[in-house]
Amino acid sequence: MFQQLMDSIYPEMAELREDLHKHPELSWKETRTNAVIIEKLKSFGIEEIKTVAKTGVVALIRGGKGPGKCIAIRADIDALPVTEETGLDFASENVGVMHACGHDIHMVNLLSAAKLLCENKDSFCGTVKLIFQPAEEAANANDPRGGAWYMCDEGVMENPHVDAIIGMHVRPSLDNPGVLGLKKGIVSSGFDVYRFDVHGKTGHGSQPHTGNDAILAISQLIVLLQQVVARNIDPLKTAVLTIGTISGGTAINIIPGEATCGGVFRYLDNESAEVIKEHTFDIAKGVESVSGCKIDVKALRGYACVDNDADLVDLACDAITAELGEGATEMLDHPESGSEDFSQYSITSNVPSAFMWVNAEPYTDSVYPLHSSKCCMKTDIIKKSAPAMARMAVEFLNK
Repeated sequence: MFQQLMDSIYPEMAELREDLHKHPELSWKETRTNAVIIEKLKSFGIEEIKTVAKTGVVALIRGGKGPGKCIAIRADIDALPVTEETGLDFASENVGVMHACGHDIHMVNLLSAAKLLCENKDSFCGTVKLIFQPAEEAANANDPRGGAWYMCDEGVMENPHVDAIIGMHVRPSLDNPGVLGLKKGIVSSGFDVYRFDVHGKTGHGSQPHTGNDAILAISQLIVLLQQVVARNIDPLKTAVLTIGTISGGTAINIIPGEATCGGVFRYLDNESAEVIKEHTFDIAKGVESVSGCKIDVKALRGYACVDNDADLVDLACDAITAELGEGATEMLDHPESGSEDFSQYSITSNVPSAFMWVNAEPYTDSVYPLHSSKCCMKTDIIKKSAPAMARMAVEFLNK
């Protein structure tokens, strides 16, 4: 349905991908990216375009067969604070900033799908909503929310109301490049951020009984927190704790009165988040009791697990097979351990979602992981992923 047109627009889209890769922008700073996306959408003849959540873009493509349902397709647009080391002739020109997670491909994939749909409006009813989301990488210890929260807060899932949403993420792979991976149910981990501030009492190292040692307390806390996963999470489920920061003390012979640490709990089912939270606070209270210190716990909800709707995954597999042929999809055996704020869209509006992982061939014989300074994947993956997503949208709207 879309293959011949995809071949004809590919040179234009490949050039666009290289331009976007050369000019990456960090979360909430995607001003040039925003302008490039809008300019390209206008060139397709799309008139309903607006900027949302500072640098995001939302656009509508109305089907020629009349009103109907609405399906959203989402792409993230921000880059990472990474200095590129690929050596490619279209490497980043912005020092210390790189599209090391493939978001440049995501943008061009969605723009390609938009072009395909614009040229085939008469083949579907209803509306395709294009969502170009900023700040997917913005989560931090103080605010673990990605750009999806802000897009949803500004009503991106309404006007018109979105009935389903689909998305994708490329991943470098030398095995089965071009294959689109789907899974019913949980497809990526969720995470929550924790910060622990321990307030004790300063004392001289020769007289420890006169103080309350904040470093000893925080050390006990870190060790005991490991039992939350080991003893409170169902062993048939998966969770992991990472304590990534710790600080405290001013001199080697002073009992420290203050110490701080921070970390992330990841999990593969959203129910585990509540179990983790309950036992984390209980452990903090216990350490308070034995140490004499006061422990303030700050728990911030991060990205929930992406939970693929089974019926939408079936529709996606059928649509992709119809567009690309047998063997174009694979059913994944397990979720990815990383996290994605794509989950926020379906949670906000309680609508079905389908998120897929797309194997993209790297430019080297070695596979460098996402976020690596040497991670860059070939543009030609969009020859499959863009027609696939356009076909998924059409099949959903016409069903």
